[in-house]
Amino acid sequence: MLIECPNCAAAFQVPERLLIDRARPLRCGQCRAVFPMPDPRAPEPMTRQERDPPPAAEPPVAPAPLPAAAGPEAPLAEPTNDGSKRLLRAAWAASIALLVGGGLAAIIKRDALMEAWPPAVRLFAALGLA
Repeated sequence: MLIECPNCAAAFQVPERLLIDRARPLRCGQCRAVFPMPDPRAPEPMTRQERDPPPAAEPPVAPAPLPAAAGPEAPLAEPTNDGSKRLLRAAWAASIALLVGGGLAAIIKRDALMEAWPPAVRLFAALGLA
């Protein structure tokens, strides 16, 4: 049975065997609205596609003309994003420094780490640091 939410118009195909208890309200899976079970004798509601036909296709838009080519006397200017490149490099450097620092801290404090987290013993033993 096709059931459509009256609130958001979401349509769901629900098997009849799941709709045995007709007194029980339904809840939409999309908008979470609660609504009563539709009468099974009533005709099935039209789907959104049947009710709202697709909009007419708009005519294609012609592409804008390209600017005139620059002569040999005018060199091409490259966009400069030095600020964003520096920021990206700084973020990478900070990430690498954080990973290296965390690794060194784990090696330096490995005794306390192995005591607090026993599975770390196998890790450090595999690395030859136990």
